[in-house]
Amino acid sequence: MKRFTRALVVAVAALPALAGVAATGRGDTEDGRIVSDAPWPSLPEWGELDDFAHGYLSRTVYEHARAQTALEVRDIRYLSDGLLIRGMLIRPRNPVGQKWPAIIFNRGGTGDYGRIGNYGVPCKQEGDSCLYLVDLLQLAENGFVVIASDYRFHGPTGKRDEWGGKEVDDVLNLVPALKSMDVVDPSRLYMLGQSRGGTMTYIALKRGAPVRAAAVIAGPTLLSADTRSFIHGDWFLKGNEWFDGAPRVWPDYEHRADEYYHERSAALWPEKINVPVLILHSRTDKLVPVTQALRIAEAMQSHDKVYSLIIYGSDGHSLTKNAADRTRRIAEWFDQYGAHAAIQ
Repeated sequence: MKRFTRALVVAVAALPALAGVAATGRGDTEDGRIVSDAPWPSLPEWGELDDFAHGYLSRTVYEHARAQTALEVRDIRYLSDGLLIRGMLIRPRNPVGQKWPAIIFNRGGTGDYGRIGNYGVPCKQEGDSCLYLVDLLQLAENGFVVIASDYRFHGPTGKRDEWGGKEVDDVLNLVPALKSMDVVDPSRLYMLGQSRGGTMTYIALKRGAPVRAAAVIAGPTLLSADTRSFIHGDWFLKGNEWFDGAPRVWPDYEHRADEYYHERSAALWPEKINVPVLILHSRTDKLVPVTQALRIAEAMQSHDKVYSLIIYGSDGHSLTKNAADRTRRIAEWFDQYGAHAAIQ
């Protein structure tokens, strides 16, 4: 593959110019084995969604997702480091003997906030699994199997979420899960991360996730004790109803804080990112500052890494105003790196 570096910036106002381990968890042979597989709960009716969901999605897009029949959504449980992890799998209902490219999706959120499964909680801002599902169905309609992990830290352990620690194994152990599926071509795997899931994506790439390309939406890339520099508010240090706070979650924080932040800061180790990355962000993101995207792009530029940077002039954290364009760009990025070059 011919290597190139490309920075594409889309914005309303001018932005500053940019400067010129084992990949399957900890090696348990059971890692990635799918233990159970059941139908995913149906999407609720439009009228059952709250105002946040109504603002996130158009009714046309939502009703299309509810009505589509080409794809089926499965509620899976798989093994990761001896733990049973919940996941979501979207696959073609009738694969007609083909092997499909697959995307590993890494969700955002912390602990019980932002889980892919709403577990009986109405779809709303705090339990937005239906929003994830609609977004991922749109991506899958471009010819992909999609799989996502709910990560291990939730319920009794939710507030002890390591935010890029042991739960990265839960992402990497989706690789053998995909390789076990007849419908998936294991040579055509890709990764997409959103928000905190972007940080997880970069760490997975550093650890050698066998994907051809990756995409990150609004992912923190340069973490520090000055938490407002990478995420809104002071909850990452002080904690909130979803999270105890990094000083109480990361062992020996007083002496090892710099180590923990460095491990989660892809902008500090771009030389370890060896696949093409599409970076998407909004200039007006109020949760994760756009500077996080600029820093990783600058770092990858300085190390002659392959990337593309898309900055939307005015949008929210999840790029909902540009959802169709966002999804199109991600699908085309993966296609650029062989997603549908040789469908069997």
